[in-house]
Amino acid sequence: MDYGRLRTLLIGTLFLVSLLFIVFVAIVRKLRKDIEAKKNIEPDDVFYQNLKTALEKQHALNQEVQRREQFQKAILDNISVGVAVLDKYKKFREVNSFFRSLFGVEGQVAGKTIIDLGLPDEFVDFVKSINFSMLFSPVEHQVKAGNKIFLIRVSKINYFQNEEGMLLLIHDITELENAKKKLELKNRLEYIGEMSASMAHEFKNAISTVKGYAQMILSLLDEKKSKPKEYASRILRESENINEVVNKFLLYARPLQLSVEEIEVSDLLTELKTKFEKFPYIEFSSKPENFVFKGDRLLLKQCFANIVRNAVEGVKGIDNPKIRVSFEKNGKEGLVFKVKDNGRGIPDHEISRVFVPFFTTKSEGTGLGLAICEKIIAKHNGVIEVNSEENKGTEVVVRI
Repeated sequence: MDYGRLRTLLIGTLFLVSLLFIVFVAIVRKLRKDIEAKKNIEPDDVFYQNLKTALEKQHALNQEVQRREQFQKAILDNISVGVAVLDKYKKFREVNSFFRSLFGVEGQVAGKTIIDLGLPDEFVDFVKSINFSMLFSPVEHQVKAGNKIFLIRVSKINYFQNEEGMLLLIHDITELENAKKKLELKNRLEYIGEMSASMAHEFKNAISTVKGYAQMILSLLDEKKSKPKEYASRILRESENINEVVNKFLLYARPLQLSVEEIEVSDLLTELKTKFEKFPYIEFSSKPENFVFKGDRLLLKQCFANIVRNAVEGVKGIDNPKIRVSFEKNGKEGLVFKVKDNGRGIPDHEISRVFVPFFTTKSEGTGLGLAICEKIIAKHNGVIEVNSEENKGTEVVVRI
């Protein structure tokens, strides 16, 4: 047995064990120091650290609450509905911007009553009539305040820590109600128009009969002037006048059916010149000299002739009368028709009524001329405008 080798192995093993023991002792001492250091921390330091952590959490929570409140307020202030929250004693807790703009409310509202804010009497009376204890389901009610109409919806709400109150949603339905009334009026007028057209047709038949008898009486009377012949002639003339009025009314009352065709402006211009050739002060023009547009020839000719006739009547009795009638091209297939005169003009308080049926300032006018023109032009998807200045003249512009 090699004792020398064994001895060397023993010495090496003892050295390794000793080294491991020294490292173990060092680690144990380190751990003991750390434990003792933790035991020596002051109680106040622990308290302050816990307090700091709690405050940081509270601050983060407050920021989140503020963010949500701002988000909700932004939504409420940007909707077109008035929102108000009242407690069960009918005192305001909060309102949104639209509510303020509806009723002109300024400043703080919390704790104020409906009377304190100076709200319309109709609104106040409605809120007063609400029995909070009997408000089991939402209630809706229309309130008219001045020229405004509001739809108010009231319901119960738990707004803070289960405190009960009322939520008011106020809708401004003024335009909606006005639109409904206009639609109802339009429907009634259409019905009246249909009924009137039927009556006018029967009236026209009766007038035609009277006219026929007047013509028969004239044919039976002598050629000499006599009272019966004069009376019969008057009956005939008045019958023709009444028949013309009835024809105009029927044209206005009945739905128009267009017969669209291509129209050469030069032909239309020639027809108007021929019709008004006895009025030398009328100047006709076209730019360019000839072009084609689409429309109902007969209806447009009637409309344009009526506008020129109004201009002729407008310059009666003035010195140096002038009327300019012009056709201009409007796009590829459109038309601009203008009639301008230097006549008496139309007063400001009458200009808005020129298209109203039966409105006229003429002693012998029917008041249907421009109303029929407006209907014809509207049927062509066009517009007609009247610009006038009293004692300076009038300009009528038609765009198709």
